Amino acid sequence: MTERATACLTAAGYDDVAVVCADAEQPVSPGRSYDLIIVTVGAWDISPAWTAQVAENGTLVVPLRTFGMTRSWAMRRTGDRLVSHSQRLCGFVSMQGAGAHEVRYVDIADGVHLRLDEDQQVNRHAVGELLAQPQTQAWAGVSLPPRAVLADLDLWLAARITDAGQQFVVLTAQREAVDAGVVAPAWRFGTPAALNNGAFCYRSTLRWNDDDMFDLGACAHGPDAAAAAGRMVEQLRAWLDAGSPSPVLHVLPAGTPDGDLPAGTVLDKRHSRFVLTFTPA
Repeated sequence: MTERATACLTAAGYDDVAVVCADAEQPVSPGRSYDLIIVTVGAWDISPAWTAQVAENGTLVVPLRTFGMTRSWAMRRTGDRLVSHSQRLCGFVSMQGAGAHEVRYVDIADGVHLRLDEDQQVNRHAVGELLAQPQTQAWAGVSLPPRAVLADLDLWLAARITDAGQQFVVLTAQREAVDAGVVAPAWRFGTPAALNNGAFCYRSTLRWNDDDMFDLGACAHGPDAAAAAGRMVEQLRAWLDAGSPSPVLHVLPAGTPDGDLPAGTVLDKRHSRFVLTFTPA
């Protein structure tokens, strides 16, 4: 890739671009800083080298996995901290090298899996037993237009589920499992789910009415299914009542004391402490 870049730049007449072949987890040209760093590979954490080499008030753009879901974040540096000023749903090939972090999948039924990206420990047999119990469906009782954008809802659920002391996981499923009615996720490639001892609950597929409007819902399985589904639809309504707010990501160095963190949902990584906040629209 770097050889091709060098050749193309030369052919196009650019002689002021430096091309480096290295693991970008480490500093590039140590001692230099950059107004803009763009990462074009899926990252799980923020390398300290990136923060150190972004100039004060400079911007770092990085496709970053938080709670197993990827957003491309544009973040501005102030001191040793980064704060996002925009984000967009995306997907990128995962990083290799020193900054790699493996995503794990566990099977809980034929064609149904949990995606674990934050070192969660899950008893797949226990979750499978919950899933095998009858399904309870709950609806938020809202009517949303087809153009309603739900891209930020899943991170809202991840934050609220975590803050409530439940375990957040991502549900994925094969088409055959969905068609057979084993699960009815909002998106089979990655749907937010909550797990506790008494229930397994996830955001369900939409319910459309005759006016081409849709409702949001939750499916739950287990002895505490009704209460779990009720809690999730409360959070769905809360996001809508708050004006469907977008997330803001704060990135601070690992070891930052809790008292120095902004108010929000904390997610500890290898090099960083992430804090996810939502500002009502």
